Amino acid sequence: MAAVTKRNIYLAGFMGTGKSTVGRELARLMGRKFIDTDQALEKLLGMTVNETFAQKGEEFFRTEERKLALELADTFNRVVATGGGTLLDPEVRMAFAKSGLMICLFTTEDQLVQRLERTDKRPMLKGGELRDRVEQLLQERKEIYDKISIRVDTTNLTPQEAARKIHDLLKMRQRVLDRLQSQYIEIS
Repeated sequence: MAAVTKRNIYLAGFMGTGKSTVGRELARLMGRKFIDTDQALEKLLGMTVNETFAQKGEEFFRTEERKLALELADTFNRVVATGGGTLLDPEVRMAFAKSGLMICLFTTEDQLVQRLERTDKRPMLKGGELRDRVEQLLQERKEIYDKISIRVDTTNLTPQEAARKIHDLLKMRQRVLDRLQSQYIEIS
């Protein structure tokens, strides 16, 4: 396995929490390659996420998303912005946990609704009132998101501020790990 400093950083969380914009900035700060799984899938499939859902269905999309996620888990030194539902797959969660560090971005429900009102590129939000769909999906995914031990509230942060907070946290975490590795420990 790659050294801790080269492990992937996986940004997870609900749609609209800033994974793509924060991820792009975090990758720049860390000098890493940035991958947005939705954009990578669009390039791979030759159609938008909306078109894929409409023409091939959610099950097809999730299968392709899973394949891509497992391929990414075999890479290193990347910042990966996951799709909002990527971590629904237990095998993907396990692969990400083994190959990198997961960070969950979150914001208030009101902020999510405000952010998501500005786009029609979210197929999982179709079929009902926006707030109702957000509440329902948040509830369905809450247990998964809550298991991620590093969480960053993006409610009142610009993408640059959120990326800087994550970058600083990762630097501090690495210093602590380096100190622990350099300590002499004897077990008898």
